[in-house]
Amino acid sequence: MKRFLLYLLVFVSLPAMAQYRGHGSHGHDGHGPQGQASSLTIVAPHHQTFWLFVDDVLQNEQSVHSIRINNLWPDEFYIRVELDNREQNCLGQFINLHYPQGFRIIEHRGFYGLEPTQGDIRPELVMNLNVGNIMPEPPMPPAPHEEVIIPTPVPPVEPMGMSPKDFDDAHAMIQRESFDDTRLAIAKQVVASNRMTVNQIAQIARLFSFESNKLEFAKFAYPYCIEKNKYYLLYDVFDHDSSKQELNEYIQGL
Repeated sequence: MKRFLLYLLVFVSLPAMAQYRGHGSHGHDGHGPQGQASSLTIVAPHHQTFWLFVDDVLQNEQSVHSIRINNLWPDEFYIRVELDNREQNCLGQFINLHYPQGFRIIEHRGFYGLEPTQGDIRPELVMNLNVGNIMPEPPMPPAPHEEVIIPTPVPPVEPMGMSPKDFDDAHAMIQRESFDDTRLAIAKQVVASNRMTVNQIAQIARLFSFESNKLEFAKFAYPYCIEKNKYYLLYDVFDHDSSKQELNEYIQGL
């Protein structure tokens, strides 16, 4: 029981978003519908440094003890903190920024998490949001009689779920549990705090011994999947057609 509560400290101590939604509505001028930008501040213990990612875009070129990102419009962001240590700890969380917020990195028996802080933080680094989508300059028109080379289209980037290391750690943690109910409780906390692909959700679903728990997890995980158009691939984890039919009816009813 103590070990189960410790696991929940890592995933429950951070407020998880109720449902993942795309970030395509973000503007590029740093202002939301109300026209007022916000800020995000992260601070680590004195002995620890980290890198900060906002919507999978690296913000700081060197690891820092604390950082403040300005020019964040009121919206939902996915922040990821990668600690500069041998264990390569990584924290991920969705945050709704409607006002300036600050978070402190905490450590408990080797597990790391984020907790809100209201203290007066003077960050080591202050910068505006790096959106990582600077458009290249248009090419110069060809000279007369110069052969025009049509560039090969770049294939779209595949959606990214949890990082491989984060997912492997979570998968191993769930697998170590002896009881299906405990596995289900931890799995729900993991999926509610992270963006996940269909394949990642399927790998976790296969850890359950009972068909009913596979189905319950599949229903719970659907809102957090970033590949909802491929959710039919999850049917392979079920042994009975009735489970596949029930999952399909559940999704159609949303």
